[in-house]
Amino acid sequence: MTIKSLSLGILFLSVGCLFFSKDALSQPRRLINFTEISGLIQGSSTIAGDATVNGFRARTGVTKLLNENFGIGFALGTDNYRKSGGGNYNTLPITINASYYVDPNLSGLKLDAYGGYAVKLFNNLNKGLTAGAGISYSIPVNPGLNLGLQTGYNYQKIDFPFNFQLLENFDVGTIRLGLALTFK
Repeated sequence: MTIKSLSLGILFLSVGCLFFSKDALSQPRRLINFTEISGLIQGSSTIAGDATVNGFRARTGVTKLLNENFGIGFALGTDNYRKSGGGNYNTLPITINASYYVDPNLSGLKLDAYGGYAVKLFNNLNKGLTAGAGISYSIPVNPGLNLGLQTGYNYQKIDFPFNFQLLENFDVGTIRLGLALTFK
């Protein structure tokens, strides 16, 4: 092997690497990060005494696009529910999410659904099934960031352990209104 043939091989290898790296960089990002903050307005509950429940919700998660419109991911968050007349209920939900983006550029209309479980960390932290679905509309702020408005339905089951002072287990259905950031 001569120096000339070696340098010619390196040149072809370099051009090939540049060609393939250009294609790799032009591919759309396959992972999407999102963060949302929402108010929870009571729709229905099984709490005795006609008490209303409102709350606050925060989520952050990752979605993997399976094609240009559909993605599946997971999220971690916190929900805080306040009952009229006293009572504060905090949950730490871990959910599996499915999202459908009408526009393959990930802006505009998006439909989502999620389900999971709010785990119990401490004696005063409640646990139970959580699920919901929603619709959002996002606009691009820059090429890698969207800002969105969202609404939807949020279900939470509040279960207490047997040794807890309150024996009141209940279900809460709330309407979710919020803002979301999507990092694409």
